[in-house]
Amino acid sequence: MKKLIALLLILMLAFSLAACGKKQEEETPMTDMETIKASGKLRVGMECDYAPFNWMVTNPTDTSEKIQSGGYADGYDVYFSRMIADELGVEVEVVKLEWNGLTLALEAGTIDLIIAGMSPTEERKQTVDFTDAYYRGKKVIVVRKDSKFLGAESLDDLDGITLSAQLNSLHYDLIDQVPGAVKGMPYENSPAKILAVQSGVLDGFVEDIDVAKAVCETNDDLTYITFEEGKGFSVDETKLTNAIGCRKGSDMVAFINGILAKVSVEEREALMDKARRSQPVMAEED
Repeated sequence: MKKLIALLLILMLAFSLAACGKKQEEETPMTDMETIKASGKLRVGMECDYAPFNWMVTNPTDTSEKIQSGGYADGYDVYFSRMIADELGVEVEVVKLEWNGLTLALEAGTIDLIIAGMSPTEERKQTVDFTDAYYRGKKVIVVRKDSKFLGAESLDDLDGITLSAQLNSLHYDLIDQVPGAVKGMPYENSPAKILAVQSGVLDGFVEDIDVAKAVCETNDDLTYITFEEGKGFSVDETKLTNAIGCRKGSDMVAFINGILAKVSVEEREALMDKARRSQPVMAEED
């Protein structure tokens, strides 16, 4: 009888352990990469109005991707979005968001990645894991072609200039480096600050050189001021680059870094040139 009871206890314990093991296995959450593959789509957050990194068009092109809320997104960021999606074997779904809402959307799980010309600052690293850089540029100031500040050779020559940049961006903080500059209100998007300069509300705004080139190529009344080494903005190397934002602890960081390692500097420059040439206004002029 005792042997029978002991056997029953052993069987009960075995079933209990098996059930616990199965339950623990079922409760193990999927990784970000597994979740993306299971859904069949890569949800990428961007503004869709920051050419040449990203912009919105009504009709699809060979390089555009669908926007979740309607329309299509194109540009340098979209090229890299498709590159990553192809490696995963899924489709790209662009989620159009205001700049200030990108990191919040990533944390909330509304998007899988931020690919939006974002610099991996120390502040952002507190809530976002960044990949290696996919872009490196320099900082310039966009002004009107008739600006009295156009001949400036250094930041010291800009005393009295009224400057602004995008809300919650590194560019807005850089204005503090310009002696005697008047710091205007920050703007939520690129079109708003362009209009502010064109209308005379601002003398100029701080921007990445490739964005500045794109702006000036599509606005004949604007140009940009660039500075020689040591005479312009003092920027930490990491802030001269843009990286792809992933959720904290995401396995997507290592995966994307493997993809980026295969894209040469020459290929990246060619993609940026292609993006600038493909902007809506330039495409209409060609």
